[in-house]
Amino acid sequence: MLSAAQHAQRASREIYLTKYELGLVNTADDKNRTGLIGEEYTPLTTTPGYLIAKRTATNPDFAAYLVRLLKEQGLSQGDSVLITMTGSLAGLNLNLLCALEEMGISSMRVASLGASSYGANQLEMTWIDMEDILVREGLLARRSDVVTLGGTGDVGGGLSDSTLTVLRRKCARLGYPLLDAGNRRAQYEVRQELLGDPKSYALLINVGGNHLMLGTGPEGRELPGGFISPQSNAWERDVSQSTGGLVFDFLFAGVPVLNLLHVEELAEQAGIPVDPSPLPRLGTSPVYFQEER
Repeated sequence: MLSAAQHAQRASREIYLTKYELGLVNTADDKNRTGLIGEEYTPLTTTPGYLIAKRTATNPDFAAYLVRLLKEQGLSQGDSVLITMTGSLAGLNLNLLCALEEMGISSMRVASLGASSYGANQLEMTWIDMEDILVREGLLARRSDVVTLGGTGDVGGGLSDSTLTVLRRKCARLGYPLLDAGNRRAQYEVRQELLGDPKSYALLINVGGNHLMLGTGPEGRELPGGFISPQSNAWERDVSQSTGGLVFDFLFAGVPVLNLLHVEELAEQAGIPVDPSPLPRLGTSPVYFQEER
């Protein structure tokens, strides 16, 4: 757990230093100088976001907590998980990847570029820019396997044509495969084909509120944070009025889901403080001392 948190701390520091050199840091909002906080509104902003939640998600203790959670679920080397991320919660993205890499768990990684307020919403420093920096500096083992535009329909809905042009060019320049089917229905079908049989994964880990992952109806947003068992009554979907959502496809297939979305709820579960300044010294928060459930 401590090793994962230290890993995340080093990676966050590298992002901060790079953003500082580029003049992209707003220390009033990113008061802990994590590099993982963007601006309130930019051309890449898809929806409003909550600054306190975004700052809370940057705490490296979340990497430690995720190690605990995954171990409690029996995951270990040899297991393969599916990760779907957005740019909205860069802190949780980073903490999750560091936890998985410290545990040696293999993963299929899909990242969407859209980001809500205070996420990785700066066009000069999107989530894949952060990944690229960390891989080049040896702080992440590898980058995401495929990228989508995010936004409405996961095809860049709500973003301007000029912003979409920048994103497509960025993917090409950095060498990221871009999944861009043109409309929501086609994008859903292409994602399904790309991901394959849900049962080939031990777990789906969803970070953020991607349209294709949670669907367009309220049931996706109402899913609790944390682990969701396929047998749990914490989720339901009226198939006759379905608004999609690959998370539900996985649950119907019997695959558990780790939903990393409601940050303050997750922090309360973990014993991690909400929006502290400064961040606690690693190894001292309650997350390291809770008894295993």
